[in-house]
Amino acid sequence: MNKYKDNFFKLSLQNLVLLGLVIAIKIILSRFSFGPTYVKVGLGFIGSVALGYFFGPIWGAVGGGISDLASSALFGNEGGFFIGFTLTAMLGPMIYGFFFYRKPIKIWRIIVASLLVTIFVNVLLNTVWLHFIYKMSFTAALTARLLKEVIVPWIQMIIIFFVLNGLQRVNARREKLEKSRM
Repeated sequence: MNKYKDNFFKLSLQNLVLLGLVIAIKIILSRFSFGPTYVKVGLGFIGSVALGYFFGPIWGAVGGGISDLASSALFGNEGGFFIGFTLTAMLGPMIYGFFFYRKPIKIWRIIVASLLVTIFVNVLLNTVWLHFIYKMSFTAALTARLLKEVIVPWIQMIIIFFVLNGLQRVNARREKLEKSRM
C-alpha cells in the first residue's frame, strides 16, 4: 500500500513530458468546437479524458489546472480570469481519473463519469460561477445552459468511447516500451 502511495504522487521525467504534451493538446482542442450555437460541442473534454486516463485523479487535476491557467495566459478569457473556472477545469480530469485510470474501459464507466462531469461540473459549478461573475439569476443561468447539457453529454460519451480505445492502444505500447528498457 505504501509503495503504491509513494508511486502515486511521483512522476517520472517521461511522464512529466507526456503530461506537458497532453496539457498542450487539451489547450489546442479547447479552441475547437462544432455544432449550432445553442448546442456547441467543444473538444477540450478529450484532453480532460486523456489527463484522467493517463495520470489519474491527482495529476489529472493538476494538468487540468495548468491547462486552464496556460490557456488563460495565452488566449485570455471572456470576462477575465476567474479561479472558479480553474477549479472546474481541475475537477473534470479528476473525475475521469477516478473512472478511467488503470481501469478497463467499460460503457458504464463512460456513462457515469460523463454524467458526473456534466451534472456537478458543467451544470452546477459553472452555473454558480456565471451567477457570481455576471450577477445573473441562478435559475436564468441554469435554464440557458440546460438544453446544451441535456444533449451534449451523449455525443461526448460516444467520442470518449473511441478516444479511450485509442488511448488504451497508446498506453499498451508505452508500457511495453517501458518494460523493454528495464
